[in-house]
Amino acid sequence: MGLFDLFRKKEQTAETAQPEPDTNKYFGDLEKTSVIYSLIMVPPEERDEQWQQSFLENIVQASFRCGNPQVITGPDGFPYVQLLMPLPNESFQCYVIENMKDDFLLESGYGVVINPESGQPDWVLTYGDIMNLDLSGSFYTTGETPFSTLKEDEIIEGEEDVLVGQPSELILSNRNRAVLREFLQSVGVKTPKVVLISRSSKNGSQELVFNLTPEDFESEEAFRQVMQSVGWFLPRHYSFVGMKEDSFKASFMPL
Repeated sequence: MGLFDLFRKKEQTAETAQPEPDTNKYFGDLEKTSVIYSLIMVPPEERDEQWQQSFLENIVQASFRCGNPQVITGPDGFPYVQLLMPLPNESFQCYVIENMKDDFLLESGYGVVINPESGQPDWVLTYGDIMNLDLSGSFYTTGETPFSTLKEDEIIEGEEDVLVGQPSELILSNRNRAVLREFLQSVGVKTPKVVLISRSSKNGSQELVFNLTPEDFESEEAFRQVMQSVGWFLPRHYSFVGMKEDSFKASFMPL
């Protein structure tokens, strides 16, 4: 199975798999929808930090209509629900990100792309961004966190003093684990496992460790592609590494 075959399969069945948003909770906040409509009228080159902040604050509860098809595969190979602005004087089924995340986004492994019809979306949210909204109330965490500032994948080698445990529900919920497990199994990892460590060499900062190394894949490039893809499923401030299972064998637990 190819790297993203699992998610292309999901795309084919997405329209019949999603709930019909016909309950009151899906009416959304029309005032926020109006704010978003005004914001997208601003030319891209004039969208500053204040524009971004206002956009991100209002899209959570704003009302959108869904594109056709509901789910598309992005250039990165991942599945995104496409949300579009309502058309003037035209009735539509209302989609609200705040409710979608619990109804199907987090369980299905989807991101969200807003207004992709022009070829230049107004915003793209990864699964990890949706996960961060669920865990902390915002798409992005910008302040200090317990996670290290590591920005590249890494293999832990040699002996190192670490504290070891399992990530709590506030770091990886059961549905987050299930989506990650399904993805890793689709790329050939038979039993994906995870552990949370705190590394003394990095001032006690914590990192998620997955039982992944280049030896598990056909090439170094394939390993790096998978590690980069893992980042799509996690909040952007999370740091994570790959490691041979032997070192923390007793502490690694299945996703």
